[in-house]
Amino acid sequence: MACTAWLSSAAALAQDAAAKTAAKPAAGAATEAADTGVSRDAVINVMIVLAIFILPMIIGSWLGKRLRMPDHGWKFAVAIGTLAAAAVVIARGEIKLGPDLSGGITLIYELDPSAVEDQLAQNSSEQGGPNYTADQIEQNLVEMLVTSLSQRVDPSGTKEVSIRSYGPGQIEIIIPRASQEELESIEKSIYTAGALEFRIVASRNFARHRSIIELAEALPKGNNIVRLDDGTEVARWVSYRADEFENSDGTLNDNTLVRREGARGKQLLILTNDGQNVTGDAHVKSTYAGADQLGKPAVHFSMNAAGSIAFGELTGNNLPTASGQKYRLGILLDKELLSAPNINSRISSQGIIEGNMGAKEVKFIVDVIQAGSLPAALNKDPISKEQISPTIGKLTIEQGKLAIGVSLIAVLIFMVLYYRFAGVVACIALAANLLLILGCMVLIKGAFTLPGLAGLVLTVGMSVDANVLIFERIREELERGAALRMAIRNGFARAMSTIVDANVTTLITAIVIYKIAPDNVKGFGVTLILGILMSLYCAIFLSRLIFDVAEKTGFMKKLSMARVIGHTHVDFLGGQKIAIAASLLMICIGIAGLVLRGNDIFNIDFTGGSSVTMVLNDAMPYADVKQTIEDKTDLDEKNLTLVEVGDTGTRYTVTSVEENVNDVEETLGKTFGDKLKTYRVEVKDLKTVGDDEQASVGPARSSAAALWPANPLAWVTLLQAPDAEIETDSEAIIADAETESAPDEDATESVEELTVETESPAPADDQPASDEADGAPAAAEDSDGKPPESAFVGGTTAQLTFDLGEGDEDEEGSDGVNYSTLESMLKDSLAAHNASGAAYRLESTDPGYVDGSRRSFKNWEATVALPLEQAQGVFDSLQTKINSQPMFPLASKIGSKVAGRLGRDAIAAIVISLVGIIGYVWFRFNGVIYGLAAVLALVHDVIITLG
Repeated sequence: MACTAWLSSAAALAQDAAAKTAAKPAAGAATEAADTGVSRDAVINVMIVLAIFILPMIIGSWLGKRLRMPDHGWKFAVAIGTLAAAAVVIARGEIKLGPDLSGGITLIYELDPSAVEDQLAQNSSEQGGPNYTADQIEQNLVEMLVTSLSQRVDPSGTKEVSIRSYGPGQIEIIIPRASQEELESIEKSIYTAGALEFRIVASRNFARHRSIIELAEALPKGNNIVRLDDGTEVARWVSYRADEFENSDGTLNDNTLVRREGARGKQLLILTNDGQNVTGDAHVKSTYAGADQLGKPAVHFSMNAAGSIAFGELTGNNLPTASGQKYRLGILLDKELLSAPNINSRISSQGIIEGNMGAKEVKFIVDVIQAGSLPAALNKDPISKEQISPTIGKLTIEQGKLAIGVSLIAVLIFMVLYYRFAGVVACIALAANLLLILGCMVLIKGAFTLPGLAGLVLTVGMSVDANVLIFERIREELERGAALRMAIRNGFARAMSTIVDANVTTLITAIVIYKIAPDNVKGFGVTLILGILMSLYCAIFLSRLIFDVAEKTGFMKKLSMARVIGHTHVDFLGGQKIAIAASLLMICIGIAGLVLRGNDIFNIDFTGGSSVTMVLNDAMPYADVKQTIEDKTDLDEKNLTLVEVGDTGTRYTVTSVEENVNDVEETLGKTFGDKLKTYRVEVKDLKTVGDDEQASVGPARSSAAALWPANPLAWVTLLQAPDAEIETDSEAIIADAETESAPDEDATESVEELTVETESPAPADDQPASDEADGAPAAAEDSDGKPPESAFVGGTTAQLTFDLGEGDEDEEGSDGVNYSTLESMLKDSLAAHNASGAAYRLESTDPGYVDGSRRSFKNWEATVALPLEQAQGVFDSLQTKINSQPMFPLASKIGSKVAGRLGRDAIAAIVISLVGIIGYVWFRFNGVIYGLAAVLALVHDVIITLG
């Protein structure tokens, strides 16, 4: 890849001209490839589009002449064209349903532990900055991530992707059923943070880099960030794209770059002490997909005013030396080095990122940068990835389908029986309305959810209402003695203003819902907007066209309608006192009902709750599982939602507003008993930890989770000997390089302190047992109250292997147990043997394990500061306890979808909608009192309805 800038200098212009000349053959080749690569589907699509635009005009003109209605030719063309286009879009597209109706894929991601560590380090380095704990930072990052991911993954709200917090440091994302390609695209946008940076790549060619290089090379593998003794970051080890920096044999294509084998793969060193900190969020004004000088896909970017200055300083301070040596500008996305072009001249305003990228990858990078970086990164591999059934339940869907179908058929039958021919016209208009709405939803790739279907049903009612208004006005004209043609014209004209006013006020509300309301109701707003526009089109345009044709051709010689209630003379105002009293009474009852119910009136979207996944030994039908829970527990009264996971009939997720996860697990355990699958673990290879074995007990890790894991995250400071080899994913504080010359050979001797950021455990239980055997002395605490490695000398280590049974390992995140679950069981076993104060250590030997991870792993290594004889009893007890423990692969407290900012957005949407209605009615009828009266009536109805 390369970064090129177009400047006003003659050299830059000459370079640009030369590049364009060189690019001509490549461009021609690309064009030729495109010409020869035209697919059959593309040709068919072009022909269909031309047919939709041309054929309706031909047919419309012919019909106009045939029916002797030449002024209606364009109307026929528009009607035929719109309906044909909708039909073609539906036939060639796909009607998508949201996860609540069709199920989908549920993903649970965890926050990258380094995100919390980086934020803690930043806070500690800032004088007078906020002193947040790791838990507070983690919670804030998750809340910001939920909002940012919603805007990135589903900015329009039409994809109906559900995103909410799921336990500490975790996020649950439910994606509707989609193609594998679309699913992979969404997943990639989720774990790609989108943080774009421009940095100088370290090179052995330059003397001012060498001191930092030597200090960086002295770091342990897991230490990625190089800091001076005052805490200032000066360099960083980062991953890189092998196809850009390596030859086919794996060697670097530039041997002056600095590479090492890090804890998570090969890394290159980049410098962060440039003083400019040029990033995408702060300095890049725009990006777009384009082509490089050779016609290959590339990302074009341009800087804002501040970015031009900073980028100019960054490149201007690193111009080629007098001997011709060139610095390389590193372009990083999410701490991965994408490219490192040579800096030939000062670059300020714009450039391109080019290289071995396809068009899809270029578009993805552009979209991510335009959407802005996420506040923190998520681990690339999800904790869990499972297919789920519809989230509102299969029974609810069947009942909803039945209700919608019956109501629709009933409306159609009533319209035909009551309005006769006019009713048939209304049914045709209603069918056209539904066809056009479905076509629009397929075209924008929107998904129908239950709220969306509610919007669709509402538009059906509004469409029928518009036709009823028209038909009643036509009836009045006929009763006055008007001719049929005149009655049709006057009826539509008189009803027009009423229909437009009613639909515009509703349209105001729909637009506010889409633009301001929380994301989980945007689908309702989209469906409502489309429904209103299509209803107006069908009621005013299509219905009128059908009436005109029927009257002109003589098919309709008269228009008869049924009448149930004749002319009435009811004095509605005469009973106003009784009506006011009744309304006040109902309002008081409604308010009292709201107060008495309290928060119970809100469902889990507003309150949050818990989510527990259980596994049955044998398949059990969905209806039976739900009936069992409803009959034997009180969860049905707590907004119960039951979702089938996978298609085996053995895995179900129970969601409710009950916040205590342990209570839900206990309830499910008592309800289903031995029907629940239990964990199965094999404990083997027990051996004593000796002085010569100490370093080999599991991977050498220095985090608190490895040494004293009362919590996977803890704040620990370890004293490190100069020659110690300790791996960590955190940062090292190293000595300052005072000059640009080569550092002193003893520079690394100043590496004395290693800081690992985690969360403070309670030290009350953090004492090893006092009855340890010979060779396992009581742990001596260091300055921070943590036991040293010597606490485990003479202790016992064991290998734990979890086997969850055939088939379960296919579910990602199901094969094994997570840290917190295993730790809780180990603590219980230690307490049962009067050794609750014994030091312990838990580490997974599976690939991908990092300290602080909440993922489930199959293989674990457990070490306790107890002699072999006593530890044998502890591990036997642990094995018995685990093998009798019901298995809940996922169990966590979940956050609400509508909370904090989203709740405020919902309130703002209501207020703005009411203000918009008042404003329109005020403008339309020249009096604010009319708008206030309309809103007051609306509020009155809502309060009574809620009550």
